[in-house]
Amino acid sequence: MRYIIIKILNILSKKILVKYNPVVVGITGSVGKSSVKKAICEVLKDKYKIASNENYCKTDIGIPLAIIGAESGGRSVVKWIKIIFLAVKMIIKKVEYLEILILEMGVDRPDDMKKMLEIVKPNVGILTNIGKFPPHTKYFKNAKHIAKEKSLLIKSLKKKDIAILNCDDDIIKDLSENIRPEIISYGFNDGSIIKAGEIFSGDKKWKIESGLIGMSFKISYNGTTVPFRLPYALGRGQVYTALAASAVGIHFGYNLVEISEKLSNYSPLPGRMSLIKGINNALIIDDTFNSNPASATSALETLGKLDVKRKIAVLGDMLELGEYCERGHSEIGKLVPKSADLLFTYGKRSKIISKQAEKSGMKKDNIFHFDDLDDLIKLLKNKIKSDDVILVKGSRAMRMERVVAEFIK
Repeated sequence: MRYIIIKILNILSKKILVKYNPVVVGITGSVGKSSVKKAICEVLKDKYKIASNENYCKTDIGIPLAIIGAESGGRSVVKWIKIIFLAVKMIIKKVEYLEILILEMGVDRPDDMKKMLEIVKPNVGILTNIGKFPPHTKYFKNAKHIAKEKSLLIKSLKKKDIAILNCDDDIIKDLSENIRPEIISYGFNDGSIIKAGEIFSGDKKWKIESGLIGMSFKISYNGTTVPFRLPYALGRGQVYTALAASAVGIHFGYNLVEISEKLSNYSPLPGRMSLIKGINNALIIDDTFNSNPASATSALETLGKLDVKRKIAVLGDMLELGEYCERGHSEIGKLVPKSADLLFTYGKRSKIISKQAEKSGMKKDNIFHFDDLDDLIKLLKNKIKSDDVILVKGSRAMRMERVVAEFIK
């Protein structure tokens, strides 16, 4: 039944795209897709009629639902029939349709991207990053295999289209060679077309101001440099989000000053470096949406740069790493002593993080490993002090959001 519904919706959604011809922005990568999508919407929403697959799954049936503009029918046959009739009506009659469709095109398994590209042909393709230890390698032979699958988005673009690439990522830089569309590269490195400067105008540390952490940095493009302020965002990853959104904004006719103004209202999605005031006047960095070595590295580096009395890292297992499981957890363990004063880990894989943190110089008395999340929460409550900053992160299946819920003020 599901297969038949998907088949019908795929056919209908392709006909809708042919009829209304919206500009399609496709986003893929290992980290940051949802954040980039939200930031792009923040930039474009006042001037264009836009829609995204924000409320849908990122693959399979989510793409045609986003094109039709319908919620999932779930297990209801009646609801699915109504969706099909809605799509047919859009094809037969002329309705007011969107100008720009922004799609998050996630890849979990081989051929995911290929299936999505059979439905939709993006005009703008964004590749956020791949990383040394990409997630979902459980279903792929190796990192090169998953990079090849994600790169199909960029390779599908025509010469008149635009590829927006994070060229700080070495794998993406290699993939950018010999592709047809125009490239807008972004990053911190020299050579990027859209380049970010030092965060906080050269200051080495982020600071907590009036209980709210924010970031300032500059973005340069085509000889113009403009200051950006993200009062609700934290971390280098969110600067990459601003860079990608800026590239899209420039493509659609905005200047950097306008983009900076739009993004001053941007706030991260829940569980993506979100800032929450906690008990005992502590500050919680909620990064519980998911975890992999790339995002965990970014989160820990951000924690390490905060100018506060004491920092606590609460880390759960990183799942779906396949052959990179041990190496990925070990790499994170090496970073912890530079970033945190106390370490709490949860799960059998994160034990590797604890062991490596001790080997890398962290005192054993400051490391606490748990196989039960309730036990972790209980001890953390006893350890927490006024003005502590607590980073909570782990893969979605580890339910690390339970830790955050216990410490919300």
